[in-house]
Amino acid sequence: MTSPRKRGHRQLVGGLCALALVPAVSPAAASTGPAKDTTTTVSTTSLRHGTVTIKRDTWGTPNIYAGTTYGLFYGYGYAAAQDRLFQLDMARRGAEGTVSQVMGPAYADFDAAVRGNVDTASIRRQYTALPRRDRHILDGYAAGLNIWIDKVLRDRNHLLPKEYTDFKFAPQHWTGLDVAMVTVGTMDVRFSDHSAELSNLSQLQQLQAEYGAQHGRQVFDQLHWKVAPNAPSTLSAADLQTQAGAHRAPASHGSAGPHGLVAGSVQADATPAHLLPKGPAKVTSELTALAAPEQQPRFSNMMLVGRKRARGAGSLLLNGPQFGWYNPSYTYEVGLHGAGFDIVGNTPFAYPVVLFGHNAEIAWGATAGNGDTVDMYQEHLDPADPHRYLFDGSYRRMTVRTETIYVKGKPDRTVRVYSTVHGPVTAFDTDHHLAYSKKRTWAGQELSSLFAWVDSTQARTYAQWEKQARRLAISINWYYTDRQGDIGYVFAGHFPDRPANQDTRLPADGTGNMEWRGVQPFETGNPHILNPSEGWLANWNNSPAPGYPNSDSTPWGQADRVAVLQNQLAAKKSVSADDLWQIMKTGALTDVNRQWFLPLIRRAVQDLPANSPERQITRTLGSWNGLNTDNGRDGRYDSPGTAIMQTWLAAALHDTLGRTLPASVYAAYSDTKYPTAAAPIITGSQNISAGSQVLYNALLGKASTVPQHIDLLGGHTRNDVIRTALRETYRTLTAQYNGGPATWLAPVARQVFSPDSYLGFPETGKGAELSGPLFMNRGTENDLMVAKSGGIAGYDVMPPGESAFISPEGKPARHYQDQLLMYVNWGRKPTFFTDREVDTHLESTETVGY
Repeated sequence: MTSPRKRGHRQLVGGLCALALVPAVSPAAASTGPAKDTTTTVSTTSLRHGTVTIKRDTWGTPNIYAGTTYGLFYGYGYAAAQDRLFQLDMARRGAEGTVSQVMGPAYADFDAAVRGNVDTASIRRQYTALPRRDRHILDGYAAGLNIWIDKVLRDRNHLLPKEYTDFKFAPQHWTGLDVAMVTVGTMDVRFSDHSAELSNLSQLQQLQAEYGAQHGRQVFDQLHWKVAPNAPSTLSAADLQTQAGAHRAPASHGSAGPHGLVAGSVQADATPAHLLPKGPAKVTSELTALAAPEQQPRFSNMMLVGRKRARGAGSLLLNGPQFGWYNPSYTYEVGLHGAGFDIVGNTPFAYPVVLFGHNAEIAWGATAGNGDTVDMYQEHLDPADPHRYLFDGSYRRMTVRTETIYVKGKPDRTVRVYSTVHGPVTAFDTDHHLAYSKKRTWAGQELSSLFAWVDSTQARTYAQWEKQARRLAISINWYYTDRQGDIGYVFAGHFPDRPANQDTRLPADGTGNMEWRGVQPFETGNPHILNPSEGWLANWNNSPAPGYPNSDSTPWGQADRVAVLQNQLAAKKSVSADDLWQIMKTGALTDVNRQWFLPLIRRAVQDLPANSPERQITRTLGSWNGLNTDNGRDGRYDSPGTAIMQTWLAAALHDTLGRTLPASVYAAYSDTKYPTAAAPIITGSQNISAGSQVLYNALLGKASTVPQHIDLLGGHTRNDVIRTALRETYRTLTAQYNGGPATWLAPVARQVFSPDSYLGFPETGKGAELSGPLFMNRGTENDLMVAKSGGIAGYDVMPPGESAFISPEGKPARHYQDQLLMYVNWGRKPTFFTDREVDTHLESTETVGY
């Protein structure tokens, strides 16, 4: 069919929290079907008068052509179902809490947690209120899915994905609400719903029980600093001087110092009275079940180069969205052409919006923002009734809703979900008459955020694009470039205007004296820039701007992996597309800790004899280029530096934090986050761990920008700590490899693509795990956009492949893993955009009526 516009040559355009629900098993028999759907649907009778053309290129990517919004997304849903039906089905079940209905009782607790964390009724109200075009996007997508599902069920012997037979259930129809819920559950909840405030409170209570109120608070402050003024940031100080969107000044530091350690003279902040339970500090099982601070998603990276520094292009964008490594691929590629859309790119779980891509004028990408959009509130309960809480001077009754979990092979399970004025209750501490509820800035704006992203893909200028960034309520870093060579950045999200007496690291008082005063205005709450002074930007989930306040989770600090990218960009007078790809490759193989600790190690051993073990190790470490490579593909790293750095860091953490912190607290700081042959990383990329950041600050001492009021080195000097860990490293590796440093070549950590989702349930059949020969600290996929005055050329690599279809006989589709080897070998493929490009690389064409 004819494209909506003439197109000869190209025209330019990364944790579900555990929940404390109150379960009650009903006497009903096991369910044989899903709960009744009460969603209001749009009548589509008048819309069923067109056709959709689906052109697949030689990589299996569908380019969809239609004259109406409904038809365009009908074709998208139809194509996505052909490629990813089982994955989409499981993503829907994970987002809606219906996994146990098909996978059995092992997932009943998971489903209960999802039901308590996501208010589907609120999403349904938002869905019902959507304007006509937005409803057509969701309903058209669902209708396309359903048409393919009907075909599958009529021809199970050829079209039914093998997983349905393996797990003994069949696909069911979708609604537009279901389509929306996938995005809510896997984007909003995964990347903007994290809170470590209860974990922090648990930690504070343990520290104060161990060291006393004042010293315990001092230790806490040193583990959870409020701001590090020199933490690497995406915007520079010069950028802040030239842009209006400077952030609000951060809160002042607390200080710390435990019993048995040397404390400084600065007075510690007192623990807020509302956080002190009556009686001994006690952490309930619900509190300890919550994710530890370092488990917050910290994934994607981005590099942008504008016309000031780009070579061979007006501007460059290289995005590495890091969702983890899975089979099927976490992302799906699509082109959408018609009804005001003319875009190509890829997106997680075939969302009804392209998160990483370009149109004829602009290109865009994103990384997780890690901004603080969620607060926990400590609710004070009526001693006579645990479901009444104190607010504004009187007790109020919690609202309650009942959720029924249908469990395969077991009786239905009923859970009661309680809520306060702040949000859903996630934990009860009935011994102290307390409960904890969750308040989000983005609650009620899940779908408006989705459609802000949709509308941004139709923007043609920075002003149009930024207008949509202002609408985005969840915390996401957004990036922009265009064919004029402009580059832009917005730290997007709606952030609370909190009262001055609130410590954002800990739960707020729920009685009414710590209520938000609204949401911070965009100009003062969201760092942003068009055309930064350096001519480039880099981000790896780091601080958006100098001095920006930390959230309650693992804080941004002086040691940050983004420096690996920033240092390479700063060293080049100009940057080409190939240069940018090489910077990404180097960053992906670099040991993120070596840059920070090696200078301290060198200084610590400079007075020791040249033949001492400490000096030998340091020379080996210093001669290493810092890259974790296996160029010979012999299954071992090329340099002993890999084993030395990993072993030394683990020893140094054990000898310092392991001896000065309570064991229960140290458990959250002991992991170096290195992947190993025995324990590969699947769920996300490696970052400098929470423990490594704390250790680095402790070794810096007075030179640290985080005040060091207590001695986490256990009374030892910095040099003593470093030397002791070096000697332990020498003994450990000599015994392990039965030889000197030259023999210390550790087995490589492989790149593993898991058949289970990041939430732990299957997305394909057993035995479908894939792997590459070497772990690469890079994106789940990579997107490169090269913008010139005549057009934008897009490239990407999206392993394992576009299709996840496995036939009933067990035969994978042609494009099941045809991008895996390309990814392993640092290749990339073009994304075809114009009619000419698509037709030149055409594999198949299908026309579908609607």
